[in-house]
Amino acid sequence: MLWKLKQRRQMWLEKEQGTIVKNWGDRLRIALAFPNRYSVGMSNLGFQFVYEALNRYDNIVCERAFYPEPEEVELLRASPGNLLSVESQKPLVDFHLVAFSLPFENDYPNAVEMLELAGIPRRSAERGANHPMVAGGGVALFLNPEVLAPFLDFMFIGEAESIVPDFAAFWKEFETSRAARPEILKSLGRSVAGVYVPSLYEAAYKADGTLESILPVPGSGLPGKVAYRRADLDVSPPCRTAVLTPETEFSNVSLIEIGRGCGRGCRFCAAGFVYRPVRFHRAAALLEAADEQAAAGGRIGLVSAAVSDHPQIDTLCSSILERGGSLSFSSLRADSLTPEIVSALEASEHQAVAIAPEAGSERLRRVINKNLDEDQIYRAAEILAQKSILNIKLYFMIGLPTETPADLQAIIDLAKGIRHHVLSASRGKTRLGTITLSVNSFVPKPFTPFQWTPFAGVKELKDRAKWIQKALNRVPNVRVHFDLPKWAYVQALLSRGDRRVSGMLEKVAAEGFSWMRAMRAAPFNPDFWVMRERNEDEKFPWEIIDHGVERSFLRDEYRRALREKPSPECDPGGNCKRCGVCGP
Repeated sequence: MLWKLKQRRQMWLEKEQGTIVKNWGDRLRIALAFPNRYSVGMSNLGFQFVYEALNRYDNIVCERAFYPEPEEVELLRASPGNLLSVESQKPLVDFHLVAFSLPFENDYPNAVEMLELAGIPRRSAERGANHPMVAGGGVALFLNPEVLAPFLDFMFIGEAESIVPDFAAFWKEFETSRAARPEILKSLGRSVAGVYVPSLYEAAYKADGTLESILPVPGSGLPGKVAYRRADLDVSPPCRTAVLTPETEFSNVSLIEIGRGCGRGCRFCAAGFVYRPVRFHRAAALLEAADEQAAAGGRIGLVSAAVSDHPQIDTLCSSILERGGSLSFSSLRADSLTPEIVSALEASEHQAVAIAPEAGSERLRRVINKNLDEDQIYRAAEILAQKSILNIKLYFMIGLPTETPADLQAIIDLAKGIRHHVLSASRGKTRLGTITLSVNSFVPKPFTPFQWTPFAGVKELKDRAKWIQKALNRVPNVRVHFDLPKWAYVQALLSRGDRRVSGMLEKVAAEGFSWMRAMRAAPFNPDFWVMRERNEDEKFPWEIIDHGVERSFLRDEYRRALREKPSPECDPGGNCKRCGVCGP
């Protein structure tokens, strides 16, 4: 059995470019674990960046580990303790630290199951001196760390560029000490800003089930809140693909993060708030990072929450093309398609482009602060069609606050309108394009103005999806894809739950329960976290983190949403002090 596991990992290694292999020696051994398949994990830019960043330190060896492939899961369940790293094919129990990269809440069960398969006790309280430490980081934990609190010894609450150097320095100091596990954790929580040790904090609840407080254990000397650590992108190198492999969603595309956060202030979008203020890498640094791949004629994938908002995007596009590379984009705004961007799309032979109206009606786009009007969307579709980019993917959400049947009808009307404009602009072309709608259930997220709002409900979302499907069923060249509302419900539970949700999660991960069965067996009704409108003054479990964004600002944005009032963009270079991140 073990040879099969090793053989697959060796096969991955043989196809990779840029793998970092180190002798273990006396180094700190870190298994960087991604709780999904290899192809998914290696498509994640944050995971790749942390792998490279940790391996820059001479006293650290960082290897990768992934949730096992389908045919491996049963083998490992029958023989736990053989979950292997990729580089050395050593069991995870042989590492000093297993550090999970957690960008998605729905991967939480995989993370807990990976501990089980690795032969490591699931809960931190059950681990002893002979077990690896278990940590976690990633945007899902930046938003709400509490659901995974019983399973992780500590968490990195911050961006890798800012927190990894302090952690590496701390461990270098402790690596020769004989300090016990609790002593190390307490010192880590005190010494390294942005490290959260959940076992040293106690949660208390009111009689109605809402949170009373989360406070440090008396005498621990830990801060009342964990400060979120931000990176200075003016001095930090750009995140880029460290290891190229054909075994990923993006194949051999080299991804480069050109900025972090988004200044638009869409009220549903967590990235637009937790990553404030919006920051961009300088074009010179990005071109240096892209130079080798571009010179070899490779494809460069530009990544950020809104690629076309980069102040030097035109220079980036033209310079990469001049160097011999081609381009792809993670996201584009319909209102900021410049001639340089469109030329780059055409030169790179793009067949499809994604646009995100998010809501069908202008009224609902005002609610969510998506400042995009119908004419801008139609104009973008026409520009793309004129350049023979006839396949357009449209992202919408259903279940947004204040949504009405008229807003759903507006999705139909907008899709038909885009189709009409594409056909008109592409007359004489030898082929017709396809308009694809990707319709997803809205999930309220922490640290956004909609953190108080309830989830719309599985049945309601199913009914709305069926109505949209029926309305567009016979429209030529229009396709519609929906997510599953039941999984959106689970995401809502994991996004805004507290430590009490961990019991349900554990039953799914370790006992093979379906989510429905785990919820029925729980002593708490999951609707309490998912379907309930939160009181204005209710304390939230995620507020153990201090992002710098003031709660009063988020509440004011929620009120503005209900009044359909737009808000100005994040402007870190100006005098804006509305949200609190840039100071009072």
